[in-house]
Amino acid sequence: MLLTAVFMKPPVRRADPPWLLCEDMALLRHFVDSLGEILADTLSVRSAVIGDGFLGGAMREVGITGDGYLACCAVLQDSLAWRVQHEGDTVEAVYCRGELVEVRAMPRGRRGFYRICLDPGGGPVSWCFVRQQEWLRMRAVTCEVGSTVWESLWSGALPEDLTPSGTVATARDSSRAFAYVSELQHELTDRLFAYDIDFYQDVRTGDRVWLLLEEVRYPESGETGFRRILAAKYEFAAGGLAEAFPFYHVPDGSTDGTEVLDFYHRDGASLKTMFLRMPVPFGRITSGFSSSRMHPVLGYSRAHNGIDYAAPAGTEIYAVGDGVITLRQYQGGYGNMVRIRHANGYETGYGHMSSFAGGQSVGSYVRQGDIIGYVGSTGLSTGPHVHFEMKKFGSYVNPATEILPPVASLDGAELEAFQRFLPVLEEAWSRMAGRALPAPEPGSQGTGRDRHV
Repeated sequence: MLLTAVFMKPPVRRADPPWLLCEDMALLRHFVDSLGEILADTLSVRSAVIGDGFLGGAMREVGITGDGYLACCAVLQDSLAWRVQHEGDTVEAVYCRGELVEVRAMPRGRRGFYRICLDPGGGPVSWCFVRQQEWLRMRAVTCEVGSTVWESLWSGALPEDLTPSGTVATARDSSRAFAYVSELQHELTDRLFAYDIDFYQDVRTGDRVWLLLEEVRYPESGETGFRRILAAKYEFAAGGLAEAFPFYHVPDGSTDGTEVLDFYHRDGASLKTMFLRMPVPFGRITSGFSSSRMHPVLGYSRAHNGIDYAAPAGTEIYAVGDGVITLRQYQGGYGNMVRIRHANGYETGYGHMSSFAGGQSVGSYVRQGDIIGYVGSTGLSTGPHVHFEMKKFGSYVNPATEILPPVASLDGAELEAFQRFLPVLEEAWSRMAGRALPAPEPGSQGTGRDRHV
């Protein structure tokens, strides 16, 4: 038998008092408070929230006027290509002993901010887009519905560390909270359950929303942002359950074999039909599909092979279905236009955009609900709207009456993998939620449509 002995000297007993962590923490807090007081006398930060897409008003609200205003706007719109602003974007101005030294513009939908550094005379000397470092995390949320789904998400879904202070105290904090809930509700009501639940008619007090969320944490600023819903359940107080589960697969029409995330019912049926009903949220129809319509600009009758949806300038335009961008340029009377090729011989077009969404080009694969541009009035147009048209095997069809095919369900090896994955996901989700998840009623098909409202 081999024995190994380890010998060490006995510890030396110290006569001095033990180290007290609480005293050093108190001293550190005192230093931080002192530094804050010094900076408060030296630095001043003013912030403003952009309303109705108007950059100039926010710039003047933070004190940027005259030549400085013109120079900063030129840099933001030309050099940094921030040409379209949206309600909820914010602008910050940093002053050192009363002198403007830095301007920050923070788009609501981008993970970073535009920075402009200024010289003592107020002229821009350098500028860039600062991409914030980030890490992802999962969080389980359960909300009980009161009067509306929005109010339940606002009161029960906001993370405690949404802001550095943990409270909504400033205009920027309020803007971030509004953006978080807006993005979350859009994902839940307009994408995941858009085909299973009528959120105007079906919602009742006492319904419960179960969510598994993915969030983005920014350690530099101490802020948290919404990224996406990983899984969801909507439990009806009157009985019944709608569910949405994630699964990665290679979509039809993909040319590079890249897997994408889609959502399915418990039985493997897709949550969505092939197309959304309209390309803009709450769009108002101003001109329908017609074989003969008096053109408001040209002044004579001709076919109108699409539907016009009026919406405020700058409103997001969504791809109504998965597909590949085949055209993305100025197209005569259509103005700035995007065309997308879909499966089953379909093609859609979107005209009169004010600008295109970033990060896309001809050949890009876009998902249903992705932003592809913004409402405008380019080309032959009398006001801000989007001209939406659809072709099937090269011939125009009326999007309002076209019978749209459902998205294919999972089958074969994919369905088997999905069924193996489902109990693992629900077990982990239940542990994170700290309670048992609601399950479908015995005998239901798990499609989300078997409910009692």
